[in-house]
Amino acid sequence: MKRQKNILIVEDEPDINNLIAYNLRKEGFNVQQAFDGSVADKRLREAYFDIVILDIMLPGMDGFDLCHDLKESPGVSKSFVIMISAKCREQDKLYAHILGADAYFTKPFSMAALMDIVKEVDQMQSKDFIVTHK
Repeated sequence: MKRQKNILIVEDEPDINNLIAYNLRKEGFNVQQAFDGSVADKRLREAYFDIVILDIMLPGMDGFDLCHDLKESPGVSKSFVIMISAKCREQDKLYAHILGADAYFTKPFSMAALMDIVKEVDQMQSKDFIVTHK
């Protein structure tokens, strides 16, 4: 039986956060929402999330710091991080990837594209990979 994936949305814009949450719940994901970086940091320390959808410009603690801390933490570093931001400069995208972000969407973004990558990650995380050496 497939385990339901846990997703944390960290986005301070309520309309965007709620829209993403609605679409993910409709697809059967277990979703938690945070509207502040400090709240998200606390949740990330308390529970494991398979996927974290993370804005950069947040009150409390910014998304760059959250991403860095998440990817440096043993055990939770396997979380797939999707950054969503109005920051569209190449330097911001590169910095996010250096910190460990796995994907980057610039606002406004396509909800369909976001859902596609979440579903793809879900499928990849659900597979058991066995590597043998002969």
